[in-house]
Amino acid sequence: MDTKTVYSTKTEKYAKYRWDYAPEAIESIFKLAQVDADTTIADIGAGTGILTKYFAGKVRQIYALEPNAELRNLMSKELYGILDLSVLDSCAENTELPTNSIDVITVAQAIHWFDPEPAKEEMLRILKDDGWLVLVRNYGTDQPEKAQALENLMTEEYGADYSVVTERPEGKPNSFYFGHADFTKLIFPFSFYQNWDEFIGALMSASFMPDEDHPLFGKFEAKAREIFAQYSLDGRWLVEGETELIIGQPR
Repeated sequence: MDTKTVYSTKTEKYAKYRWDYAPEAIESIFKLAQVDADTTIADIGAGTGILTKYFAGKVRQIYALEPNAELRNLMSKELYGILDLSVLDSCAENTELPTNSIDVITVAQAIHWFDPEPAKEEMLRILKDDGWLVLVRNYGTDQPEKAQALENLMTEEYGADYSVVTERPEGKPNSFYFGHADFTKLIFPFSFYQNWDEFIGALMSASFMPDEDHPLFGKFEAKAREIFAQYSLDGRWLVEGETELIIGQPR
């Protein structure tokens, strides 16, 4: 399976239901990486622009790199008219950006899809000598019983297909991309409520979860409704999570 197409059937749900990042994490990126009106940013694996949008109108130039056509096209539509934004059909391993042209590289959620060796080489090539690398990711922090119920749902019995995940390259520690362990790691808790549509939409936005045309989708949906009914209150599901921000200057 081509890992660059795993979200092709999930584009609308990805854009509509994927969790956003804690506001404090976004503020910290601007502060720590010294992002201002003269900054040039490469957002690699930009998806539908969930992180990209925060830089619009605040920097000199944003390059949003996304190899998946469906995600990229939706991002172009959603962020249409932003003068400092260029949406590019390119990837971490071959950005096609000029050498030493980028002040800040941002990667949100996507780094586990990168081929580490060529991606690191490419990021170091395009990054200025005093440039910054920013890695952002969300994690769920639900109570154990609730988290276990969701984990039980994300199995082959309900149509989950982890073959798309096993196709990913073997991951590397964060220190690999920075070339050292002298980076800053910050955690920002967040919480919000989902209704039923938002709850199942977020579940289905995962690369390994079944779409509506999957033969086990009916079983998956029924079990998801059961879990939602058990752990929601007045039709509202409490999402508890945290945004992890890792930021530093590679060398």
